[in-house]
Amino acid sequence: MSEQSLRPLGLGEIIDTAFKIYTRHWRSLMLLVGAVVVPAGIASYLILNAAVPPDLTRQLNDPAPVIDEALLNDMLRFLGAALAAAVIQSAAAVLASAGSVRAVAEIYLGIEPDWRRSLRTAAGRLPSILIAGLLMIAAIFALSGGVWLLVAVTASTSNGGSALAALSLFAWLVLVPWLVISWAPAIPVLVVEKTSPPGALSRSFGLVRGRWWPTFGTLLTTSLIVAVLSGIASRIIQSFLPDGGGLIGGMAVSVAIAVATTPFVVCVLAVLYFDLRTRHEPFDLVRLAADVGAPPPAPPTGSAPPSLPPDRPDWPPLPPEPNGDAPPPLG
Repeated sequence: MSEQSLRPLGLGEIIDTAFKIYTRHWRSLMLLVGAVVVPAGIASYLILNAAVPPDLTRQLNDPAPVIDEALLNDMLRFLGAALAAAVIQSAAAVLASAGSVRAVAEIYLGIEPDWRRSLRTAAGRLPSILIAGLLMIAAIFALSGGVWLLVAVTASTSNGGSALAALSLFAWLVLVPWLVISWAPAIPVLVVEKTSPPGALSRSFGLVRGRWWPTFGTLLTTSLIVAVLSGIASRIIQSFLPDGGGLIGGMAVSVAIAVATTPFVVCVLAVLYFDLRTRHEPFDLVRLAADVGAPPPAPPTGSAPPSLPPDRPDWPPLPPEPNGDAPPPLG
């Protein structure tokens, strides 16, 4: 196997590789995510805080609230602010994820990631990523609307209508997760291969084809790990805050957890994407460098120990630590 080649990895190897990339480059990755997520969190807090009247919480907690025009307007204003905050935070999460994918690609090529460079690249692809996201949402909503309309129509008829409604509902429960997992590599495709939004969705389908269950297993395992660790961290942090921290404390905790966990999730997604490419096409570091517009990495010069071959699970190799017997790596 060439030193520039990447070999297919198992589920545990993908997560292990992502974890090692995360722990070795956590400062750069967290700085990248924090540069986007923290301002978005502050903006969201200011929007929500300005939209919440002082007595809205008291009125809603009243055992018999009077829904008058003023209260209804307050509720609509708060819902609009919550929607705006959700859009801001979603866009920030997408931008941070796209930048992190670029950073992981550079790490694979032996380039020290720079958060400004990665975010510039991600910002250039942000319109395409948002369009792809809207296409995914539209497709899922159209499918869901059609299925639920069919369920409503068939459930009201006789002669087996209930069975057909149940079958339609089961099909919806199968198709939506299938679509979501099949489109999971869309952001890495858009960032690395620079395709169009429809082309990225089609390409993502092609990469996941035949690997849906392993892809699902990898993403599910990662989600469970992050959910458990995030829940523990959230409870520990909020236990030190008076009254749980309130709105500002809760948002601060959410932002801190997002800054800490998003890089790991994206590392898994990027490694998974590279793994899918190795299984469907000739793919190595030279091809990756050409895709992202970076110089191809120089082949190893024998500095790595023989017991760690180039295709080891924790690829990419890191330069040896400087010591008294060997000079530090160049560059």
